[in-house]
Amino acid sequence: MVSKFNSSLKLIVMVGLPGVGKSTVINLVVKKLKEKGYNVEVINFGDFMLKFMVSKGYVKSRDEIRKLPLTIQQEAQTKSAKEIRRRFEELSSKSEGIFIGIVDTHALIKTETGLWPGLPKHVIEELRPHAIIVIEASPKEIVSRQLRDKTRYRADYAREELITELLNLNRVFAISSAVLVGASVATVMNKEGKAEEAAEEVVNIIERI
Repeated sequence: MVSKFNSSLKLIVMVGLPGVGKSTVINLVVKKLKEKGYNVEVINFGDFMLKFMVSKGYVKSRDEIRKLPLTIQQEAQTKSAKEIRRRFEELSSKSEGIFIGIVDTHALIKTETGLWPGLPKHVIEELRPHAIIVIEASPKEIVSRQLRDKTRYRADYAREELITELLNLNRVFAISSAVLVGASVATVMNKEGKAEEAAEEVVNIIERI
């Protein structure tokens, strides 16, 4: 159990390509951490930024974000990151024991204009995470999951050769972001049917930070 006298914030960023099973692992991680007595909250960066942009009248839906000037998108990213950090610090100050804030996002984003960093300098320096945890799966399993989940199928993530390249680049992008704030980077393999084991590994990493 967590000592009620040990009050501090651990901010963790979790990233992964579509199809690695990141959401499943995160849900299991939260469950396991709460069972151990930790206070935990997960914020999806994309959802948080969308709410921010809607509240400011920039957009009405997620699809409109891509049509905005890059400067406005970057401003929204920066302010969202700053607000997420502020929220976690506020919750941590009111929490007994260790508070764990998890940001669910992407290290890289594949677009028609190339690969965009999901954690650029102006975002990572506002979040200031202690660790970036990269969830991975084998290219074959990623393709298989994409084919099974018709609601989220993406043709550009259906070739094993491309996925292998993106998995390697995902690590590079994560490490590049981590260097800017001195965060650790860990990779966790989410094998088919082994999400519990992957979640346990993530929990062990978080506890040791």
